[in-house]
Amino acid sequence: MTETKPVEPTAGTPANVYDHSAPAATATAATKADGDVEAQKAAPAAAASAYDDEAGKSIGIAMFICIVVGFALGWIGGGIGSWISFICLIAAIVLSSTITCGCCCGSNLNLNPKVKRWSTSTLLCLVIQWVLAIIAIFIAYGGAAMGDTTGASIGVATALLVVTQILYILAGVFAGVFTWGRKSCGNA
Repeated sequence: MTETKPVEPTAGTPANVYDHSAPAATATAATKADGDVEAQKAAPAAAASAYDDEAGKSIGIAMFICIVVGFALGWIGGGIGSWISFICLIAAIVLSSTITCGCCCGSNLNLNPKVKRWSTSTLLCLVIQWVLAIIAIFIAYGGAAMGDTTGASIGVATALLVVTQILYILAGVFAGVFTWGRKSCGNA
């Protein structure tokens, strides 16, 4: 929470205005006291990052593996492939929501907010993919049950399933960037 301090009223500024800006950084003993502005600017950047660059990597690897295995087994089809794909999808949703929401084992992760966004993007892709897949199944079965002879419901369901596969691939990309592409994408 940022510190709020009253602002001194000036001409045209009401007395009840508060300054919500971040507190200004103070110069440390390591910076030059001779007023060297460049040395004072370099000191905060030279300090170690407040975020852990390796935080959540093992969870990210597990999330990426669940997404890849679920995507691959979803294409195999059949009884066992579809069920394992479904279980992998749910596991990936749980893992990404653990990182995004900061619950369970994700509560002590000291993640950079820019890195955490990749996990949030993964979670959004997986949840939207899951919802669209359920809608596509209901449309396909509903059309077949109602005697759809034109194939319109199957066409719509097929289009939705193509979108779900694109979202599955995007989720894998986002999980990979969360896990391995932190520095290369300028996020750490």
